[in-house]
Amino acid sequence: MKKGFGATDRVDQWWKGPTAMAAYLGFMILYATWRGFMEADFWIFEDFGRSAGQSTMAIESNGSHVLSPLFSPLILPGSGTFGGPIPEFLWWMSPAMFILIFPAGFRATCYYYRKAYYRSFMQQPTGCAVSKPWNEYSGETGLLLVQNLHRYFMYVMLAYLPILSFDVWMSVNFHEGGIHAYGVTVGSLILLVNVIMLTGYTFGCHAFRHIVGGDSNDWTSTAINRLKYRLWKLSTKFNEQHKEWALYSLFWVMFADFYVYACTDSFFGWSDIVIWGGF
Repeated sequence: MKKGFGATDRVDQWWKGPTAMAAYLGFMILYATWRGFMEADFWIFEDFGRSAGQSTMAIESNGSHVLSPLFSPLILPGSGTFGGPIPEFLWWMSPAMFILIFPAGFRATCYYYRKAYYRSFMQQPTGCAVSKPWNEYSGETGLLLVQNLHRYFMYVMLAYLPILSFDVWMSVNFHEGGIHAYGVTVGSLILLVNVIMLTGYTFGCHAFRHIVGGDSNDWTSTAINRLKYRLWKLSTKFNEQHKEWALYSLFWVMFADFYVYACTDSFFGWSDIVIWGGF
């Protein structure tokens, strides 16, 4: 094989896939980082969001409450808030910084995402029959041992899905002046699609598929074993499209946050339209 970074005898445009994936993941990482810091209370970020007196974490209009998934569950650091028990030296942090470690950790250690960013960012490998700049892949050793935490992040995500589902429920409950009504906004539907996307991604997780039935040698003798088999089959259906669930759900969670951002920042001037019900 030819030696030298990117050297190859291949005549196809092999570089398109890794380049597109690097651009996609890179943009999503930058956006999530920006939004996470935007609501923080330090340095230049004091001029944005909560510190500047304009929260962009949730749409609070028409009596509805549409919370961005990047800030759910909402933990507000500072005295007299839900985050009151948080030590004062951490009050500068954004609410997103307290919870993004779990969804970010789940995705970063995901088997599909490992393949994607190993190839696009680390060039391990750049592509089949394409020379790369580093030594041979030595396995997930050293710092990469953190990848073994994947199933533990998955446990947290299983608890996270009901929290996001509760946010959808909150978004269809309208409260104003002691009056209660139900309604559906564009934001409600966006949050609902986000839960569906994340559910498909989580239930198709390789670790989830293994836990619900992948380690079983008996799927028929008892009711529990038959249930495990049905859960394994369901997870397998999601797992067959794990790449699509992984990429589309990542886009949608960022889009859901951007929608909330655009509806709460005067720069965009968007508003959350009530489709049905409300006041």
